[in-house]
Amino acid sequence: MINLKLGLWYRDLLKKLENGERKPLFAHEILYNAILSKGTEKRPEGYTKYKAFSNEIFGIDYVLDKIMQYFSAAAQGQDIAKRILLLIGPPGSAKSTIVNMFKVILEEWTQKHPIPAIKDCPVHDNPLYAIPYNKRQEIKRYGINIGDELLPCPICQKKLQEIEWEDLEIEFISFSRTRGIGIATYAPMDPNTADDSVLIGNISLAKLAQYKEETDPRVWSYTGVLQIGNRGLVEFVEMLKAKTEHLNILLTASQDKMIVLKNLPAMYLDIIIVGHTNQPEYEKFASRPDTEAFRDRLYIVKVPYNLDYKAEIKILRKLVYPSIPTDPLVYKALAYYTVATRLAKYSEDLNTLKKLIDLMDQENRSEEALKIRRKAIQEEWGFSGLSPRKSAELLSTLMVKYPEGLSVVDVLEGIKSEFVDAPKYKNNPENKQAYDAVVSYIDEELSNYVMEAFLGTSIEEEVKNYFQNYLKNLEAYVKKVKIVDPATGEEREPDENVLQTVDSALNQISTFERRKELYERIASVIASSVIRGKTFELKDELPELYEAIKRVFFKEKIKLVGGSIDVDMPLPETKGIVRDMIENLKKAGFPERSAKLVIKRLEHMFRKERKWKN
Repeated sequence: MINLKLGLWYRDLLKKLENGERKPLFAHEILYNAILSKGTEKRPEGYTKYKAFSNEIFGIDYVLDKIMQYFSAAAQGQDIAKRILLLIGPPGSAKSTIVNMFKVILEEWTQKHPIPAIKDCPVHDNPLYAIPYNKRQEIKRYGINIGDELLPCPICQKKLQEIEWEDLEIEFISFSRTRGIGIATYAPMDPNTADDSVLIGNISLAKLAQYKEETDPRVWSYTGVLQIGNRGLVEFVEMLKAKTEHLNILLTASQDKMIVLKNLPAMYLDIIIVGHTNQPEYEKFASRPDTEAFRDRLYIVKVPYNLDYKAEIKILRKLVYPSIPTDPLVYKALAYYTVATRLAKYSEDLNTLKKLIDLMDQENRSEEALKIRRKAIQEEWGFSGLSPRKSAELLSTLMVKYPEGLSVVDVLEGIKSEFVDAPKYKNNPENKQAYDAVVSYIDEELSNYVMEAFLGTSIEEEVKNYFQNYLKNLEAYVKKVKIVDPATGEEREPDENVLQTVDSALNQISTFERRKELYERIASVIASSVIRGKTFELKDELPELYEAIKRVFFKEKIKLVGGSIDVDMPLPETKGIVRDMIENLKKAGFPERSAKLVIKRLEHMFRKERKWKN
């Protein structure tokens, strides 16, 4: 973009403001508008989802909403802009990812919408700071309050002593992490060796030799992170580990928007300061009485772990790229377990834990689910449990261990070995409960895959026929009448074996009241379908009953081949069946090794079940 003289740019700015055109000129409003430009979505839980983060941060949109409340107020020039934004949470809870997204968003926005800066200014100062005091009232009526105390950097102040303010040149810049423009990072360092220059720069000996005087602003090297990040953002990694002197500089930078340079005029900053740290580090820091003034300048947002297992799958896929073939349940199993460790403390038993995991799924819009998710937000759930980094480490090592293809069976064994039986977690009941939950969940999923592989394409019609037979027996049982055989005309009692088998698959007690309640529900759903002019579909209308009957049907089919589907040594009469099952599982996305393992696991489960019944 063509460089302009400040006077021309300022008159053009006034004209645009008169016409209602307002572009963001200050750090907080630039970032706020950049995030808003990507779009928003109102969530039924009551918070706003910001789409700018959708591809990188998963399951904690309500946290991002709290952060955006800070930026919204700061962008309006409220006093909150003088606070340091501090993110606190357990390791791996996306604190640094959030800050990194801020940087990416700022870069992308300013590349499309370059912002004005004083040309050749070492800190890319806002041109408004160079406008005389008497002119600042003109712009104040448009809601832009520069403040009489704000001045450009010492070098620009010196330049203004030599030329008229209107003749000062301005340029249009884009922020860049790599070039050190508007974005900077402060990383922890040894407090004994760290000096103030890392924050505010220092005198350059080479420039001192050139300009001779220490009071000449040109001798200063403006390379501190606060100067590099001016007009944009500075990230403070593990902020509270910084030495006290550095924290004091931050206090002045945030509260007074200025830093003091030796022998030079004060330098004013337009900057977003964002820090992050772990919960124990903050608690340790907060317990010190000498930190009260600093704590009073913080805007704290707590960042918990994600509690939605579907979002955790996305996190895992982001952290671990599948370098080898994996079956469809590998990521799901590990994500489910990881979230279960975080929710176990809020559940009473295995069944309530599984239900809680289902309710935390953000795709679940039931009133019960919305209520529990609001409760989780209000009570700040998610600050304990397994870090996504730990689960990602396990997944990475398993991929190295099984290069021919990774199975969900390997994942379940890895979870048990690393997080349940390992000495470090031996006395952790929540990890054990989470393991029981994922085993129960995955075995149900595996049952469905293996059933589909065994039964092939005929399952839908077969299940429908089985359901019709079950419903006929259930209706006769509830109405206390006999069934008439259409072929012989003979009457018989309802088949108790069929009823009990489905009761068992539904985990339902075989009582008259339970069966009557289920029958009335089925009848109501069928009647509703008829009224709506739709064909009743068991799979869509009553999915739990559909899955239960499918499991019953599968087990009965297994009995027809002797109750054995041994993969390693199949019987002559089952060899073709096993071969077809493996091929069908491969079509469903299972590597051959995994297909064999899951069939073995299910066959082992059925064998144990038969022994238990006998």
